[in-house]
Amino acid sequence: MTRGLPPEETVDVVGGRALSEVDAEAVQGAAVLLDGVAEGLRRASHRCLGVAGTLRGAAWAPDPWSRPAVPLPGATGDDAAVAAYREAAAARLDEVSARLRARTSTAEGCSRRLRLAAGLYREAESVVQRVADGAVTLLAGAAGAWLGLAATPVLTVTSVADGLRGARARGGSFGSGSTGSESTGSGATVSPPTASSPPDPPTVPVTTGPDGSLASVWRVVAPFSDEAVGGFAAGFSATRPLTWQDLRRGIEEGPAAALDPVTRGAGSLSDVVAALLPDSVPQVVALADADLAGPRPGWADRPAGSVVEALARTADLYPQGSGVVDRPAAGVPAGTLAVEEVVHGDGTTSWTVLIPGTQELLSPTNPFDAATDLSLMAHEAADVSVAVEQALDAAGAAADEPVVLVGHSLGGIAASALAASPAFRANHPVGGVVTAGAPTASFALPAGVPVLHVENEESLVENLDGRSREEGPAAADRVTVGRRLLDSTDPADVAAAGSISLAHAMPTHLRTLAAAQRSGNVQVAGATGRLEQLLDGTRARTRFFAARRVDPAPPLVLAPGPGPGPVPGPGSTVLGTTSPPPGNPTGAMLH
Repeated sequence: MTRGLPPEETVDVVGGRALSEVDAEAVQGAAVLLDGVAEGLRRASHRCLGVAGTLRGAAWAPDPWSRPAVPLPGATGDDAAVAAYREAAAARLDEVSARLRARTSTAEGCSRRLRLAAGLYREAESVVQRVADGAVTLLAGAAGAWLGLAATPVLTVTSVADGLRGARARGGSFGSGSTGSESTGSGATVSPPTASSPPDPPTVPVTTGPDGSLASVWRVVAPFSDEAVGGFAAGFSATRPLTWQDLRRGIEEGPAAALDPVTRGAGSLSDVVAALLPDSVPQVVALADADLAGPRPGWADRPAGSVVEALARTADLYPQGSGVVDRPAAGVPAGTLAVEEVVHGDGTTSWTVLIPGTQELLSPTNPFDAATDLSLMAHEAADVSVAVEQALDAAGAAADEPVVLVGHSLGGIAASALAASPAFRANHPVGGVVTAGAPTASFALPAGVPVLHVENEESLVENLDGRSREEGPAAADRVTVGRRLLDSTDPADVAAAGSISLAHAMPTHLRTLAAAQRSGNVQVAGATGRLEQLLDGTRARTRFFAARRVDPAPPLVLAPGPGPGPVPGPGSTVLGTTSPPPGNPTGAMLH
């Protein structure tokens, strides 16, 4: 028996189908409905009492200007009959009011029981969830520790080899490598890559993905992905000794960053992956209209104006397009990012950088691959972050003009990493950050900068930092929007809940952002409003840059001296390439 409630009949039921699931939110909703019913019954009871009082007053004092407390003298028989009738009606109304009050008490009691049941269901779910989370973390941690111990010889060799050769500027922090001649160290000339014709955009939302057959499994596994990643990283990093990169990170970002298991684990894996790729340095190539597979995008040279449009443009930079209904791809080569110069009504200028996500597993030429993912998650200098700096400098971004960084997946990690870098902010003040489908919780972003993260629970990528949405950093300027796709009424969202690829795709993230905006949430409205002040303007200019990996030390070739025509001055820079250093023999050039 529940304390404070009247005793209930006890009925034993044996057999039948057992409950497999209880929706605590639905039970809570039923309690709210009963509260409304109880309030309606209470008002009806009060009205009955009011009418009864009016009838009694009319029976004893029919003259509204005179209200004695006794019957009027000389009342006729008809008046007495009317008074008796009114008194009887008032008595019946008293009875109805009492019954309504009883029904009110019953409704209130049912509401209390439903609230209590909802609380018990939530507590039971919470206990089960905590036990399941702990079990997943423990098992994943054991697997990570086993792998770390088994791979210790390989990890040690690759770490030493990678440190000796200094591959790809490892060990430097984000933004620490300067752009231009010093960032590439190469005099090689890179031709613009060829863009392939993108497929036609979809005409209806895509509801099937390559992993659709695993839908039922993924719906069960998805809520535990952050615990699995966090546990595995903790077990794996526990087998690795602290390195000077960890100490540097602790000095620059704080002690917690030096011991973060995901960051340390990504650093160890990054050593292995770097050993699989040839030495290279990042370089950007400006793309002309002739380098695009088709006409220049319709949105080029126009301000994005909104966060939604900026994210959609970022996804347009994928060779296959964004996947948004009736939205064609930009027709750019793989590895392309865009820089938009936005001029505002008051004459000031801001910049928007659109950074797409991972496009290949490992590539010797395209930096948008898993090697860059690992470098970014390890908080180390990465090819894409250097390419962004080169592109901004090549586009002419001044040191006092704010930059809004917009990225999807890998691009979102790069955007957060650059915004967290004091060295980058010293050259390009960050005006805002927008990410979709990116694990960004490990980056400490500066106060005062509006930041908007868009996440989906069933997308694996967001949880690769080992933290759930609720465990991520929360600040006045940093807003995270997320939802459980399986709870949506949209068939496209329900289908995406069982597909990693669809849950991670930009159309699904745009629907999540749209749902948050429709809700009227003031935090979301505040962040988007501040960001859109920089995204909108009176005019804009869009430039496309292809990021490439090039050989850092081409062979020495003696070539004839420069012929007729203008000769670049000593130390001049062209999108990350350099002219010969002064002092070269006349008639010879170093390539």
